[in-house]
Amino acid sequence: MLPDLKTPLLWVLGLGLVAALATAGIERTRAADARADAATARRDLADYRSTVAEAGRLAERAARTQEQTWRQRLEGVTRDGQLQAAADRAAADRAGAAERRVRQQLADYRAAVRAAAEAPGAAGGSPPAEAALDLLADLLGGSGAALVELGRFADAAHTAGTTCERAGDALTPE
Repeated sequence: MLPDLKTPLLWVLGLGLVAALATAGIERTRAADARADAATARRDLADYRSTVAEAGRLAERAARTQEQTWRQRLEGVTRDGQLQAAADRAAADRAGAAERRVRQQLADYRAAVRAAAEAPGAAGGSPPAEAALDLLADLLGGSGAALVELGRFADAAHTAGTTCERAGDALTPE
């Protein structure tokens, strides 16, 4: 008689079915865990992107604020430099006008001395005195205008230098 093969076969099939169901359940759990991990990773990535975007916006805002601060400082320094340069030019103009007045006064004095020397019967100046007066007039005439121009240049260079230095200080981060 042949042994009954149905029972062990049913057991093997039953165990195979249980193993297949257990494996499917484990795989299903793994797949659910993987989906949950992926969802968490997507949320973390979205949070990271949001944080980076906000940090970028804040950095840009800070850079614009700093740039505006520097621009305002530089405009103030430039304005002050322009005012100083205008004051220097006005002072140089006054010095030039004073130099021209002195030169005119000297010319008037020379003319008066010459007129007195040429007047009949007047005790005029001697030729050495007139020569000394001419020498003084020549020295003043030649150097006065040059000194005024030299003063203009020196004032302009000094103002430009101090303005540049102040501009550099204004743009230096604190």
